[in-house]
Amino acid sequence: MSSTKLKNAPLKEVIFELYWECTTDSSGMQYDAGFDLAQGKFAEILKSQFPVHKKLIPEGIPFKVFGAPIHQYWKGEFNWPVVQHGQGMIALNEVENGYRWENSFKPLVISSIENIESSYEDDLMFNRVTLQYIDAWDLDNENASMFSEKNLQTKIYNGYDLPGDLKNFSIQQNFKLNDGSTMILSISNGINNQNQKSSVIWTTTVEKQAKMSNIDVKAWLENAHTENSNMFKKMLNPDFYASLDR
Repeated sequence: MSSTKLKNAPLKEVIFELYWECTTDSSGMQYDAGFDLAQGKFAEILKSQFPVHKKLIPEGIPFKVFGAPIHQYWKGEFNWPVVQHGQGMIALNEVENGYRWENSFKPLVISSIENIESSYEDDLMFNRVTLQYIDAWDLDNENASMFSEKNLQTKIYNGYDLPGDLKNFSIQQNFKLNDGSTMILSISNGINNQNQKSSVIWTTTVEKQAKMSNIDVKAWLENAHTENSNMFKKMLNPDFYASLDR
């Protein structure tokens, strides 16, 4: 998340999500009236850069999926990043190996916003946007809560006798930012599915719910990245942060 990428960054995934206002039917359910036509146009625009198309929802499913990805577009077979499109939303996901803010992810977000707008016949009114960073660190026989206290400068405190040793924990804090956005900071322990090691996972998320234009979202994007980056740097113990760049 640093402007200069850390050599041993703990970053696992970056997720951008953008939602827009849609139609409500007589039963009160939302649906994206322009979705079917826009999906074909969007796929054609992305085809040269993201030729691998995967549909997440099987044909003939008896219910409509709103506000979640339905179509994925990959550079290659599970070759990140991936662009996702669903009724009323798009999402972009990138992993640590390919992540560069200025040179790749930010330009992809901006071009995707422009591409989704050009795919719909009617103007889109955006109403929610999210930028999330997921970081994790595998533990080598180190206690997860002690790691959090030492390296993430976050201590778990209970002012009463506990029934036993702490096994799992999950901490979440929400902060209101000056521009009306919300920052969500969460820290928990878990298992790395790739190597089955005990890990500490922390996510920093900035999101905003408001009516926004294309220009508003682009301006918000840079500020959200700065807020996420600043929180990442502030919460890490300076020695631990320095070790990530050795």
